[in-house]
Formats: sequence, C-alpha cells, structure tokens
Amino acid sequence: MPRTRYEVLTIAALALACQKAPPSAEATAAAHADLVKRGERLVQLGGCSDCHTPVAFDPKLKMPVPERERFLSGHPANAPGPTVKPGPTDTAVIGPTFTSFAAPFGVVYARNLTPDAETGLGSWSEADFIKTMQTGHQKGTGRPLLPPMPWQNLSTQPVEELRAIYAYLRSIKPVKNQVPDPAVPAPVIAAIGASFPKSEKGIN
Repeated sequence: MPRTRYEVLTIAALALACQKAPPSAEATAAAHADLVKRGERLVQLGGCSDCHTPVAFDPKLKMPVPERERFLSGHPANAPGPTVKPGPTDTAVIGPTFTSFAAPFGVVYARNLTPDAETGLGSWSEADFIKTMQTGHQKGTGRPLLPPMPWQNLSTQPVEELRAIYAYLRSIKPVKNQVPDPAVPAPVIAAIGASFPKSEKGIN
C-alpha cells in the first residue's frame, strides 16, 4: 500500500533525528581542553618533572629548585653530568641538575619532552608517543628507553590516558634544547631493549 505524504515526511524526519550530528567546534575544543587538563594531572602524578625539568641552586632558599623556564626540557645541552661514578652498591648517581644519571652501565640524560620540533617531541605523532610508551622503544622500533625512565608503569595505562599525556605535552611551551645522547655502550643498550616484554596492546 503506497505511503501517504504525511507518512513519508514523518519517516524522513525520524531518520534525520536518529542521525548523530557532528560535534560543534566549541564542543571539540572543550573536549580537547579536558584531555589536556587530564594529561596535566597525569604528568604531575607521575612525577615527570622530577627528572625532565632541570634544577638550579637558589641562594635565597639555599636549595635546588626547578627552572620553570626549562619545564620538561630535559638535561641542558651544556650542563655537566654526574661528577662521580657510582659505587659498588649504588644504583645511580644523580648529576647537579637532577637530569643526568650515572649508572653502573653508563650515563643517561633525561630527554626533552617539550613540543620543540627539532630537539623535543614536536615531530612525534600521537601514535609515535603511544607506541613508545607501550613498547619501551622510541616510536615502537627505535632505541630502547633507558633506566631510570619508568615506561613500564605507563605501558599498563589505558590508551586514553596516554593520549591525554601526549595532548598535554603538546600544549606546553616548546624549549629548544638538544639533550646529549646516552653514554652507554651499544651492546648494553641492545641487551636492555631485548629484555623488554613485547606489548600486545594496540593504539586504537
């Protein structure tokens, strides 16, 4: 039986109503802002700044304090590393800026996490960052992350949490700072990478 004009219009209206309207620009911006704020909380809880923000001695406070203008920019390019070697029972010796670590296997420098395109994470995609955190290898297949970077803790987090951290790191001020490469023998780096468990997580 042919449908009446009223029935046709009613069905069309219902079909349109059932379609999910795309989010507005304002809603998209608000959702991104929430993601960045969530990432900021996670970075604070994870203590990322403790190793990735250099400190300097404050003569007034008579104590080392974080250099806020270098927030999360890693070991300063021209700063000294640890001045002594670890002893027989030391896990690591920390350098004067709290961004370098002399371990029995070599010296490791905290990386630049700011969105600087040349020296930081500015050229990394969200997928690059998530793969790094899930596998312990840069961009999933590159050099392994070295101790004391606690990537294993981050690898257990839901992908949405890693996306939030990435969004926050993209929002902070870029700082141009070329961190030195780790002074660790290549065979040791390879052995550390080979010891990492394979991640079975996807990035979607």
